Amino acid sequence: MKIVVVVASDTGRTQRMAEEFAQGSREAGAEVVIHAAPDARPEHLEDASALVLGSGVHMGGIESSMRAFFERTSPLWMQGKLTGRLGAAFVSGGMGGRGGAELALISLWAFLAEQGLLPVPMHNRLEGYSEGGCHWGPLAWTSPRGGEAGPTPGHLRAARAHGGHVAECTARWLRGAG
Repeated sequence: MKIVVVVASDTGRTQRMAEEFAQGSREAGAEVVIHAAPDARPEHLEDASALVLGSGVHMGGIESSMRAFFERTSPLWMQGKLTGRLGAAFVSGGMGGRGGAELALISLWAFLAEQGLLPVPMHNRLEGYSEGGCHWGPLAWTSPRGGEAGPTPGHLRAARAHGGHVAECTARWLRGAG
């Protein structure tokens, strides 16, 4: 089982989330490869069992390098090559509750759906959910109105827990156990 993580991270904060997500997936038995969005190519996805997208949030949306990655995958979309695989998303950005993180997560989910992937949400029983999660996926507040700038240990716990969850769901899906 191979999980490919594509991450757009101008500041390194979202990259830290990607590394924790990947560690959680590895602990659950997955092979994980991380690609920076500017360098990610469609062929990197062809043997992936699951695709995970992570992006910093800019002006309420995803980073431009992630948008460019989406555009490079149009040949896969035309051929339906990713249809039926699993997908997930995470973000870091802005002020808690007002940084556009939820909009960015929805944008990432829209891409997953457009490609025919089956998104795996973050359920509220995962470790770190209350500190760094929402149903769309893990998130980190990088400029909170109070407290520590993220990703905090709680944000990273959420990313790691969701990585494990996505790997477990992918394994079940591949076994045919849904």
